[in-house]
Amino acid sequence: MYDCIIVGGGPAGMAAAIYLARQQLHFAMFTGEIGGQVVYSSDVENYLGLPDLSGVELVQKFQAHLEHYQDQFELHENEKVSEITRLEKGFGIKTAKGVYKTKTILITTGSKHRRLNIPGEKELERKGVTFCATCDAPLFRDKDVAIVGGGNSAMDAALFAEKYSSKIHLININEQLMGDDVMKAKVTASRKIVIHNQHKTLRIEGKDHVEAVVIASEDGKEESLPVEGVFIEIGLVPVADFIDFVEKDRRKQIVIDKLNLTNVEGVYAAGDVTDVSEKQIAVSVGEGSKAALSIIKYLGSKADG
Repeated sequence: MYDCIIVGGGPAGMAAAIYLARQQLHFAMFTGEIGGQVVYSSDVENYLGLPDLSGVELVQKFQAHLEHYQDQFELHENEKVSEITRLEKGFGIKTAKGVYKTKTILITTGSKHRRLNIPGEKELERKGVTFCATCDAPLFRDKDVAIVGGGNSAMDAALFAEKYSSKIHLININEQLMGDDVMKAKVTASRKIVIHNQHKTLRIEGKDHVEAVVIASEDGKEESLPVEGVFIEIGLVPVADFIDFVEKDRRKQIVIDKLNLTNVEGVYAAGDVTDVSEKQIAVSVGEGSKAALSIIKYLGSKADG
C-alpha cells in the first residue's frame, strides 16, 4: 500500500511530489500530460525569479527539478484515474491497468476548458475550432480568427494570436473585458484585435473547416464574421468527476480547509480543482506544497499512534 497517491501532474502535484520525495515516502503520481494547463500559457511574467518564460519553458524547469527525485517515486504518465473508492483501510485508485491502494490521496487534477455547446463547435473541432491558442495559433498565419471570451485566458490567446493572424475578433458576452489591467491595455491598443463586447456567439459555420462564426448583439442583431479559426477561451471547469464522496461547491470544485484537507480524513486536494479563490501558478505551487506538508504530518501522527 502506498503512503500517498497524487492524482494530477500540474504545478500543485509536482510541488507536492518534491516534498513527499524528500521525506522518502512511498508514493506515486498519476497524470495525463505533465504540467497541466500551464503548457497552454503563452507567456508567464509573474512567477517569482523566472520572468518572461512561456508556459512550456516553465513546466520544463519544474520537470527538471522533479527529475532529481525520479528514483524515489512512481510516475504513471498518461494513466487516467477513472474512480476513487473508499476501502476498509485507505482508498482504491482505479485505472485501466488495475486498482492501487493508498493510505492518503492528494487530488491536483486542475481544470479543463469549458465548452460553448453551440452548433458547429463539436462538428468542427480540430477543423478550425480549438481550445489552445498557444498550440494552434501558428496554424492560422495571415488568416482571420475569432476568440470567444473576455477574461485573462481570452486576452492571452488574442495577444499570442496577434503574432500570426491578420485579424483577431475578440467576442465578449460581457459589457467589458475582465481581468488583468496590463493585458487589457495591450489588447485594446492592438490594431489587429477587434473587440466585440456584449455579443453572444450563436454558431460556428463551415463544411470541412471553419468558414465563419455568427454572433449577436444584445438587441438580437446577427453578424457573420468570416474566419478560419475559432479559439474558445471561456474559462475552465474542475476535473473531479472521478471522486464522488468528497464535498464540492456549486461549481463542482472540491472544498478544502486551511490544511488542504477535504471533508474525508486522508483525502487532500490542491490547486485549481479546489475552491481556493485565486487560480494562479504560484498559488497552485504553494497549495501543493502546503498539502504535502499536511499529508506528511498526518502520516507521521498515524505512525506515532
